[in-house]
Amino acid sequence: MTLSNVARLSGALAVVTFVGLASVAAAQGSGPDRVRAIIAGEEIRQSDVDAFIGQLPEQVRAAPREQIDPLVVNELVNTRLVVKLARAAGTEQDETYKLQVETASLRILQNVYLSSQIEAGVTDERLQKLYEEFVAANPPAEQIRASHILVEAKEAAQAIAAEVRGGADFAEVARRESTGPSASAGGDLGFFEKGQMVATFSEVAFALELNETSDPVQTQFGWHVIKLTDRRQAPPPALDEVREELTQQLTNDIVQEVLVRAREGVTIETFDVDGNRIEN
Repeated sequence: MTLSNVARLSGALAVVTFVGLASVAAAQGSGPDRVRAIIAGEEIRQSDVDAFIGQLPEQVRAAPREQIDPLVVNELVNTRLVVKLARAAGTEQDETYKLQVETASLRILQNVYLSSQIEAGVTDERLQKLYEEFVAANPPAEQIRASHILVEAKEAAQAIAAEVRGGADFAEVARRESTGPSASAGGDLGFFEKGQMVATFSEVAFALELNETSDPVQTQFGWHVIKLTDRRQAPPPALDEVREELTQQLTNDIVQEVLVRAREGVTIETFDVDGNRIEN
């Protein structure tokens, strides 16, 4: 591990130590809970190390475990040592310490409660209902399937259009003449929506009748001869394709439901910085 990587990891460990020790204590590791260090009889176990690593930023957790582990053990040892000094100095009676403990305690209590409500509320039934609402609110877009033959010169495109209209197989001509990447597939572009292609190309392609071949169309890529081969309404995404997005939406909904329920029957007054009551 380079010195810069060590510094980056150490910085991340320090941040977690400063802001996240209370939440780290709640996490649980997996595997044998071996003793990793003993400070004056106080043990640091593998579960402590695992919990601490679980609080690190994702890019830090991606580092090899054998690089992170010893730094975490050292950081936990340092924490225990400083805590012993702080307790000996009576810091637990300091008003700043008490305020931070109270603030952290309230935040942890809120997070644990919300997590339990989210876990109970994110059900298959609610996700399915949300998915059905999503599909209803997002009507399918029109898609077409088209093939094209791309050449550099307008005259060549005109000759190709005439050849195809005269009965030549479009796919065979595309394989022979097209300079585009779809030539090996007979010019087939698959299904696409209007906004997925260059505007000039899309306007002509979407205006064609089924199996109709276009006049030459110019874009920045060259001259195209287009044939419309199919038309359909785009199928909606499967539930699994939007599950993560819907789960986040449902999570937000559940948090809002909790907040509404928490406010029921409760008188709340707020004031500005000058002590004037704010009308809610």
